[in-house]
Amino acid sequence: MNSNKENGRPFTSLPNGPQPKHKLNHIVLTDQFVNREKLKKEILDTHKKLTADSFIDKRKEEIYFLLKSAIMPNLKGKIYFVGSCENHIWIKNSDIDCCIVVENCEDKNSYLYILKVIKSAINLIYPSLTVNIIKASVPIAKIYREQNNICDISINNTVAIVNTKLVSSLCNTDERVTIINRVIKYWAKQKNINNRSQGTFSSYALFLLTYYFLQNLETPLLPPYKSIERENASSFEINSEYFFLQDDVEMPFYTDAGDIKSKLDTPRKNEDDVSKLLYGSSCRNGITLDVYNNQIIENKDMTANIFCPITKRIVNTYSINTWKKMFQKILAAHERLKGGKSLDVICEETKNTTPNRKIDLKDHLLRRKIFQGLHEP
Repeated sequence: MNSNKENGRPFTSLPNGPQPKHKLNHIVLTDQFVNREKLKKEILDTHKKLTADSFIDKRKEEIYFLLKSAIMPNLKGKIYFVGSCENHIWIKNSDIDCCIVVENCEDKNSYLYILKVIKSAINLIYPSLTVNIIKASVPIAKIYREQNNICDISINNTVAIVNTKLVSSLCNTDERVTIINRVIKYWAKQKNINNRSQGTFSSYALFLLTYYFLQNLETPLLPPYKSIERENASSFEINSEYFFLQDDVEMPFYTDAGDIKSKLDTPRKNEDDVSKLLYGSSCRNGITLDVYNNQIIENKDMTANIFCPITKRIVNTYSINTWKKMFQKILAAHERLKGGKSLDVICEETKNTTPNRKIDLKDHLLRRKIFQGLHEP
């Protein structure tokens, strides 16, 4: 990674064809592209399809009751829903992820012990359910009803709680933020590049790419992170389970939609429709994305290093080979958008037939180790 910080660069799109232009370090979107009205309708139709009959709130209520009845007699803790089921970017059939915050539980072995207690309790009360414990870097318990994974449980994954709240708070400010991120997430899933455990994009990394883009439009749709950060953010203890066991947890950033909107430093409201926003969003090769300082820095390893604005740590790392394949899919999607292809065609599901998957994963794990200790880009 290049340790010399360069001047911040705005989020740019791809070469050839009508492209966003940059004026005073802001992105000026183009509306000169093929089938704009058709694309707008397709985006809204896809968004509707992805959210129809999901019953997400009902499913969360059922999971909460299940966990509360199985866990609370045995453990003192607090249940948080995290990830897409809580941050507004869920899609139909999304998993339910939750984090249980428990006091005096600070290492992997303790997490595994608590998950085994939860497994025993669920097996006793709900014998029709199956619980598998995955000994990952962040251990999880996967709950199955028949063959369906209905919930993933982690312990004291407090960073996920905070990240989820950031995403949901920003999505609450404008429906277009939710729509664009949901469509991008769906496309990434269809292309097999939205699975952090396999070395591809996490949903949070995808959101941060979009967040950077939306805050740097000529007329921003979202304010920069620094402008929504609370004055006392430095005192926020993101890894303290005791903090998250409180009744009222104040995040290190503003969460009210009105407060966030008031931080938009722009003389007029953004009126860009979803087709312009989707067409203008893209990604560059060989970047370090520093959302906190609102800048992109070139790096030499030709992958992408995306830093969380809250923890100042890399969200997830990519092997060079995996990044190359992901970036090729991004390029291909943009070329199809330019050519007026339908969103259904662009989002067609592709099977993962990569012959070097194990090699890619090994490289990914090695890179993750290298970057584990880095705090700031």
